[in-house]
Amino acid sequence: MDTQPRKGIIAWFAYNPVAANLLMLVIIAVGLGSAFSIQRSMFPAVDFDIVFIDAPYPGAAPEEVEQGIVLKIEEAINDVDGIKRVESDSRESMARIMIEPNEGADMTKLLDDIQNRVDGIAHFPEEAERPIISQPDMQFPALTLQLSGNINERSMKSLADQMRRDLLSYPAISAASVVGARDYEIAIEISEQLLREYHLTLGDIANIIAASSLDLPAGSVQTDNGDIMLRTVGQAYVQQDFEKIVLKTHPDGTRLLLGDIATVIDGFEDSSGFSRFDGKYSLGINVFAMGSQDIIETADAAKAYVAESAGRLPNGVRLDVWNDSTYYLKGRLSMMMKNLAMGALLVFVILALFLEIKLAFWVMLGIPVCFLGAMAVINTPYIDSTLDLLSSFGFILVLGIVVDDAIIMGESAYSETEQHGHSIENVVTGVYRVATPATFGVLTTICAFMPTLFIDGVFSVFPEAVGWVVLLCLAFSLVESKWILPAHLAHSKPATNKFLLMIDHLQEYINAGLKSFVEQRYQPFMLRCVRNRYTTLGFFFSLLILCGGLISGGVVRTILAPDTPGEYLTVELRMAQGVPEERTLQAVNQIANAFHRMEENYQLMSGRDEDLLAHMASYVFDRINGRLDVELTKEDERRITTREVQEMWRKEVGLIHGAEIFAISSADGPEFGADIAFDLIHKDFDVLRLAAADLEEALTHYSGVYDIRNGVSDTADEFHLDILPEAESLGLTRFDLASQVRHAFYGAEAQRIQRGIDEIKVMVRYPRVDRENVASLNNMFIRTPAGDEVPFDSVARLEVKQGLLKSTRINYQRAAEITAEANKAMVEPDKVIRDVEANTMPDLKEKYPGLEYSISGAADEEAKVAVSMTVGFALALFGIYALLAIPTKSYLQPLIIMGVIPFGMIGAVFGHWITGYAISMMSLMGVIALSGVVVNDSLILVDFVNKSIAEGKDRYTAVTDAGMRRFRAILLTSLTTFFGLAPMLLETSTQAEMIVPMAISLAFGIVFATVITLLLIPSLYMILDDFKRWRLRDASALPADLAAD
Repeated sequence: MDTQPRKGIIAWFAYNPVAANLLMLVIIAVGLGSAFSIQRSMFPAVDFDIVFIDAPYPGAAPEEVEQGIVLKIEEAINDVDGIKRVESDSRESMARIMIEPNEGADMTKLLDDIQNRVDGIAHFPEEAERPIISQPDMQFPALTLQLSGNINERSMKSLADQMRRDLLSYPAISAASVVGARDYEIAIEISEQLLREYHLTLGDIANIIAASSLDLPAGSVQTDNGDIMLRTVGQAYVQQDFEKIVLKTHPDGTRLLLGDIATVIDGFEDSSGFSRFDGKYSLGINVFAMGSQDIIETADAAKAYVAESAGRLPNGVRLDVWNDSTYYLKGRLSMMMKNLAMGALLVFVILALFLEIKLAFWVMLGIPVCFLGAMAVINTPYIDSTLDLLSSFGFILVLGIVVDDAIIMGESAYSETEQHGHSIENVVTGVYRVATPATFGVLTTICAFMPTLFIDGVFSVFPEAVGWVVLLCLAFSLVESKWILPAHLAHSKPATNKFLLMIDHLQEYINAGLKSFVEQRYQPFMLRCVRNRYTTLGFFFSLLILCGGLISGGVVRTILAPDTPGEYLTVELRMAQGVPEERTLQAVNQIANAFHRMEENYQLMSGRDEDLLAHMASYVFDRINGRLDVELTKEDERRITTREVQEMWRKEVGLIHGAEIFAISSADGPEFGADIAFDLIHKDFDVLRLAAADLEEALTHYSGVYDIRNGVSDTADEFHLDILPEAESLGLTRFDLASQVRHAFYGAEAQRIQRGIDEIKVMVRYPRVDRENVASLNNMFIRTPAGDEVPFDSVARLEVKQGLLKSTRINYQRAAEITAEANKAMVEPDKVIRDVEANTMPDLKEKYPGLEYSISGAADEEAKVAVSMTVGFALALFGIYALLAIPTKSYLQPLIIMGVIPFGMIGAVFGHWITGYAISMMSLMGVIALSGVVVNDSLILVDFVNKSIAEGKDRYTAVTDAGMRRFRAILLTSLTTFFGLAPMLLETSTQAEMIVPMAISLAFGIVFATVITLLLIPSLYMILDDFKRWRLRDASALPADLAAD
């Protein structure tokens, strides 16, 4: 029986395989339990540190909204502590103020402070509603159910509301909302002629309705049998109820009812919106997974409801599933599992070719053990992460590096048993030989990933989700390689059956060939590199400079957040103010028809009967705003990319007359602002408009920049009412005049009633035909305080003036936002912004004195990420230095190891150049992982050199021996990393488009990192030795034939 030669936890587990197996089984069991219970979602929860203040002011012009709402709120909050930026947007009938806090601000306190300041505003306009203060959250629907058919609007809305209630009865569904439906409204329309005939005003009628239509508690009567409640019951709820309301009672007892002089319409709000799905009137039902609900379970429940409802739908009505976000999530998870299986198999095959097949099996088993261990911890309340599109990146990334530690342990144990025979003692000796540097190597990788958890900005959700997965997988790789793997290796029996013996012979043949290569090829070449170490260093420096040139010259593009098109396209349309409603509808139809023509042309030109369109939804929200959503056929059903469809559709649409905004976009995930965005600020609106037009013109000259939007509002004709002096003599005020005109054309709100789940406005106003004719204003009569009626034109003057359609303010100053999107396959948004700052902005500031600007949109968020990443990784480098100094027991040797980190990027840059991908945030995640591999291998190599020197060998012999002894281990870590990611590199699906740059950085980088470790590290070690000798002025210790070139 073997005796235990060492003490320590590694030896303890090696001599106690039951403990090691139990630990492994516990990790697997808990991990599997967590894997089946972990919440799946599209994206991790994002805290948007933004406060919105929404203030409706029905019927008010933008300038009235600004004066009556925005300026008062800005004045109230301008000294609230913790505010970084205030952006105000005044539009017709609505004000929105967006408040961005300082970094690290207490959001709870800030919300309370803002709420208190707004509540303290005493006088808002009488017709304005109270402001609503909120903080947004990123909530994506699991899917949308689209109800469509040839039925009337009321029936469709009623059916949609019933379906919403049915969906909420499912345990897996806790939130659903109907979209595209107009709100119910009861409109009471009375002509000016009838109002004069019965000596009434619209305000009178609204007051009568409010006083007559109500249920009022009247207390209770105490009787011997108990209290009996008293109530006045008279609330009108439907058309017939309102028609019976008494307006006047004559002396003869006859009554004038509301229905006698007014048309009561129990219908929908007075707007021109509509929604269509595949050409038919429709409403959508968004189904959400809330809180801890699993998005896939929620979507499956909704799909089950669709199947159950198929036989109960009215004739001609369809219920379709679309905008199914779980399609992407299922695809990503399926891709992850497929790549995990393929990568693990390739790792096993490679290790089996060089080492024992049982060792290869136990190393490969470490992959699922580490993954399940990470899954177990991720699902705890301490981290509370989800399995989503982003965290799946982490599992795919770490696949290439999680077994490196186990390979180093296993290869060292294998080498020991090769030389001295198989025994527990020899396995433990082999493991202990590399345990310390290997452990610190993994810790340096963990340290490199730590900054991903502390990045600022909304973009931080990407690196943070990946970072947690990588950190936990690496932590469990330490547990698996140090406590579990040695026990399995120590108690593995030698091969006895014929198949395993055949494999052993193959391994002997391969290892003999590898040994021959190391002795005859690698060793002489390494000796030459070490002898010419400064030339070697210069060569690698030249490659590093070349890579810098490829990036700075734009040959290899850098885009922090590249476009990742999905299978949905969205068109945003806004027509110019004053455009007839019919023109907006024509524009929406023009865009829809253009898609069908484009599809037909594509089929004709390609000669393939290949459908591009799965579904199309079109919306008109009001007179000037519309949108189209298109679901394309699945990517495996067409040979044309989403980007190509997008460009072909844009060209087919052509010019839309009267359109201010026409933009087609596609994105697989959340968006964080326009690619290019400038905020222009100037106190003079006319100067602001001219400067914005110049900047807009400048952006049109950049290839690949499109959908340019000028945020400076156009002006439109407005009728301004000025009270005449004659009105004052009659006791009329501006308020009297404005309120009576408002009642006629916008309406007087009589009351709001609750009918089921709907709150319904009751509005009193002119008939629609009168409200659409300016002559009705001239024919209007105004009621004086004395009760007399006078013609409108005798007390007021109507003037046509230019008014703003929208007013924007940034940090309490008049401003305009100029935005544009960029085709990132053609142009880098950051370069466009830098070029505009260098060449356009100075001219604008000189031309328009007092003009200021700032950068906003996605570029602003990217800048936050860049700054926090720079600071974070500077701190991480210090941490890595400390972790390297401990095992090397040196202040200078860590600099050798860390010095190879920038050289490790050479392979990553060349990989992006060869494949044509831009360097993105995901590429940087791959570079971080690559740095960990390079540092790990380099640390162990340096540790071997130090141990050889400690045994009495000279530095030259120690360096050459270490390179030869570590060649196989370094080669295996490189091969397993590359082939573990090879399936990902071969992925062509849209699902993989965002992940591939990460795999490119690590896979191509690791190939070059092998050369760095085996050639550059020995050269750097000897350069350091030169430096030490130079300091000691002692060159005699080095043989003459090893003098540097």
